[in-house]
Amino acid sequence: MLPVVSDGERETVRSTTVEGIDGPVAEAARAPTVRVRDALSTAREEGFDALADVPIAELLDRLATAGALFLGEGAPSAGADPLEPFETYRRRVTEATGLPAGWVRTSAHWLAVGLRHAAESLRAQSPTGELDVYDDPTYTRETTVGLAFTPRVRVLGASMPANDPTVYAWPALAIGMRIPIVLRPSDREPFTAIRLARALLAAGIPPSAVHVLPGDRAVGETICREADHALAFGGAEAVAPFRDDHAVETYGPGESVAVLGRDPTDRELDTLARGVRRAGGRACFNLTRIVATGDCDPDALAEGVADRLAGADAGPLHDERTDVPAFVDREAAVRIDDAIAAIDGSDVTAADRETRLVERDGAARLLPTVLRTDELVPEFPFPFVGVTERARSALPDCLEGAYLAVAIGDDDLERRLVRSPAFRKVYGGGYPASVDLRETHETYLASFLYETTTYDPA
Repeated sequence: MLPVVSDGERETVRSTTVEGIDGPVAEAARAPTVRVRDALSTAREEGFDALADVPIAELLDRLATAGALFLGEGAPSAGADPLEPFETYRRRVTEATGLPAGWVRTSAHWLAVGLRHAAESLRAQSPTGELDVYDDPTYTRETTVGLAFTPRVRVLGASMPANDPTVYAWPALAIGMRIPIVLRPSDREPFTAIRLARALLAAGIPPSAVHVLPGDRAVGETICREADHALAFGGAEAVAPFRDDHAVETYGPGESVAVLGRDPTDRELDTLARGVRRAGGRACFNLTRIVATGDCDPDALAEGVADRLAGADAGPLHDERTDVPAFVDREAAVRIDDAIAAIDGSDVTAADRETRLVERDGAARLLPTVLRTDELVPEFPFPFVGVTERARSALPDCLEGAYLAVAIGDDDLERRLVRSPAFRKVYGGGYPASVDLRETHETYLASFLYETTTYDPA
């Protein structure tokens, strides 16, 4: 059984079966509500104090070790149990989520990079650009103004998604900031959370500072409501209860967008296609909407993206070359296929296949789809994008916001995207080539875990 991890590992009276494409994958414990409150109390008191006792340089070394252990590299600290083989973990995630092997491996790599390079992320979020403020919070500005960079909270809670292992890098970085974490993993994919907790503990992170509580959605809601601050990931339904709660940061749906003021170059088209297909189309940073304006021909744009998605590999899920994810729940794939068919527009990718919904290796797949439509399309968990046209005067207000925005061929519009509070990350000239954990994930952890206060010492 996958355990509750809270001051040690433990099984529970209740459990649930994690179903996969070929049948049951594992049994997972179900944390009772009382365990949630115990974990938050332990993290807030013992966990916070235990992390405060570890010098920042040593704490970052332990995070780097945890990153190596997560990938199945290196050795755990004395007395700690070794982690199961990485390939066992990778196979379980693929079976439970339908995310192809190559994307699981890539996402796990970026999670490990986040742990190995936590120092760089913490420097980016430090008010001085240095790490010493995490050991001694006092510093001066303009030679005479005495300030302190101090924690606002003593515990961070999170209700986590199943779409992409990389997202666990953000709560893990809180450990580097000396803030304990209490996580509720998705029922669909508890494996990353358990493996991360085991890697952190095997690297010497204090057990009182790391808590993973598998359980139903009510467990996640309790964590988010009762933690000092929290992160809530997921679709519109999952994050809806927290939209107006200022103590909960909500992430999702991403509905990321690209706006083109002229016809793209071949290289720019390549980056747009990468934005659609990365992580199997299931991450918040995948492009959902591409908007043509000004001198950009929307029909040619849609054709160009579709040509580049035509080569996406829908082979066996455990093959490293496969791009297209599967759906464990076939009915979910059918509902999405029907929803796309109901959108008024033309499927530009239809010429390259007979049907969008196919059965491969015993699982439902939705093949990559580009719609040329007048609507701003919703987000779906596979390589899917809608290409629309909008008057330049209507931009960016008509886009309603997005996790990530790409601007090509219009410098003024690019600056307007930057100045709009609706867009959290803006890239000019093309979709980014990789995840950079020094950047914000909508915002910096430090913006709500820490605050700048006045300190005028005697």
